[in-house]
Amino acid sequence: MRYNPYFLFLIISVWLINGCIKKQHPEPKYSLIPLSNVTLLDSIGKLDSLVNYMKTLDNRQAKIYAKQALSIALRMNSNEAMTRAFLMMGIACFNYHNDSSYIYYSSALKIADKLDLKGIKVKIYYDLAMVYRAAFDTKMSVVFLDSAIVLSQKLKYYTLLSDAYNVLGNIKFAMLDTLDARSLYDSAYNIASRHALPKQMGIAMASLSGFEKDPARSSEIQRKAIEILKKQPGNEEEIASILNNLGVQSSNPDTAIKYYQSSIQFAQMANSIEVEIGAYNNLAYGFMDKKNFLEAEICLVKNAIPLAEKVKNYDWLSTLYDSYTDVLIAEKKIGSALIYSRKALHERLVADKKQGANQVRLLTALLDVKNKEVKIKNDEKVIQDKEDKIKQDFFWLSILILLLIIVVFVVLLKLQRINIKHQKEQLESAKRLIESEENMKSRVSMELHDLASPFYSIMRQQIEEAKIRDPNIERKLKDNLSKLTMDIRQISHRMNIAFIEQLTISELVKGLCEDLKGISNIPIHCAIEKEDFHLSTEETFHAYRIAQELLENAMKYVTFGEISISLSEEEGRFFILYKDTGPGFEEKTTNRKGLGIMNIFERAKFINGKAILKTEPGKGTKWNISIPLKRDKPKRLPFA
Repeated sequence: MRYNPYFLFLIISVWLINGCIKKQHPEPKYSLIPLSNVTLLDSIGKLDSLVNYMKTLDNRQAKIYAKQALSIALRMNSNEAMTRAFLMMGIACFNYHNDSSYIYYSSALKIADKLDLKGIKVKIYYDLAMVYRAAFDTKMSVVFLDSAIVLSQKLKYYTLLSDAYNVLGNIKFAMLDTLDARSLYDSAYNIASRHALPKQMGIAMASLSGFEKDPARSSEIQRKAIEILKKQPGNEEEIASILNNLGVQSSNPDTAIKYYQSSIQFAQMANSIEVEIGAYNNLAYGFMDKKNFLEAEICLVKNAIPLAEKVKNYDWLSTLYDSYTDVLIAEKKIGSALIYSRKALHERLVADKKQGANQVRLLTALLDVKNKEVKIKNDEKVIQDKEDKIKQDFFWLSILILLLIIVVFVVLLKLQRINIKHQKEQLESAKRLIESEENMKSRVSMELHDLASPFYSIMRQQIEEAKIRDPNIERKLKDNLSKLTMDIRQISHRMNIAFIEQLTISELVKGLCEDLKGISNIPIHCAIEKEDFHLSTEETFHAYRIAQELLENAMKYVTFGEISISLSEEEGRFFILYKDTGPGFEEKTTNRKGLGIMNIFERAKFINGKAILKTEPGKGTKWNISIPLKRDKPKRLPFA
């Protein structure tokens, strides 16, 4: 049974591209991982090479190497290393368990996408395209190849770019789109030629040879492709495939046999069992054309069939049994031919069943991953919706709180303004009250001053007219009258604003205490720390009036004990401390005690001071008046 040349050409093209990926190691650009542990990184690089080399020779060993790389990546705790390890696991599983391969590739792609590892993503895109191609999902295979091409062009990974064009050309050729297929092969060849890539250039040339109408020209191009491939070690599998194809195209049985034998030698060098099986199968037909049935039987029974059984390739085993059936029919061994024909059918059923099972597993894996991705997306959407709702609720709650704060602020501002207005009104009221009181005191002061002289004259005249017989008594009365007149004048002066402005608070309080000592039987203790407390005129005026009010109240209510008043300065404040042993009173009844006490509070507030009253019935009275001091205060009149 001979294969159609175009069918053989398609199979050989697939072998060529797969061989390109099998033997060629990844470029350093997409293998770089910036890790500190150089030893472990180097181990992963060596395991990468071993996995790619052993994946067809000994797939079990390739998986062991890939698992070792995964273990090292876990020890390194590096996402980049994990990506490479997953990629190696996918490569190791591709030929025999492509469903597992897809899962590993998908895991690698997730990490690469998250970390934006563009170099590794190129390789993952390419390998995923191969997985989808194995699942006969041409659409997704083309999508991933396009992604690999775009990213390879951006990153200037020319080896993988040429490989992707070659594979895409094979897909287009299988779809009978020969125009696009040739264009893609041309692109692969031009890239490989410009960047000195012998392997990719040889593969592209071999693929382009199929479009030549002249068989001699086609063979010449393929031979040239072989010469190019020989320039680089490791291309034996590709050379074997091209030699096999040359044998199929040759019309001379002897020439074809030479090509097949050479193909077998190169396949054995590359340890490419499938290419070797194909070459032996074609060699058997070459011997059959020469009627050398014994050699044909040796090719199949002694060589090809044991190789297929060794690798459990039931597809090739079915084909080889069919070929052996053709040999037996040519030898007129009809009975044996019927037996091997049945074997061929049985192996074909086994191959189809295995391929179907693999296909189902792969499609199930693809569907399972897609379902998980859909579920993850749905879960993410639900979470995102919840987060959006929380954010929206938080936004409106923030707006509500902000509005509430604004309302509270406005209310507080309004209350503050009302309070300030009320305080201003109180201050104005107190100012008017104080002004009224000061005006009254000024008038009284002037009247006392004006009455002092006439009073003195009249009283002296009356003393003289009384003709007191004792001159000592008369003199004493006149002295007391003089002293009384002088005290009245002093009192009138201290009641006058103009007089107060001329003296310091120390002088005023000291004079006040001296005046009251002369008319009171209660001891008055006056302690003044220094002569000048740097009070402004207004502060001096009100401080004096406060002291005056304190002492005048004491004259009214204190009937025994003592009175003390002191002026001091501490921590930038002026203090008036007052204490008496009078009867005291209930603080709650302060407002009912008259204008005197209220004046003390109002005057202290008027000059930004503070007045503290402590009193209880039977325990005397204490006052603590403090006024903030400011250096270099401007002098100003208390009232306009």
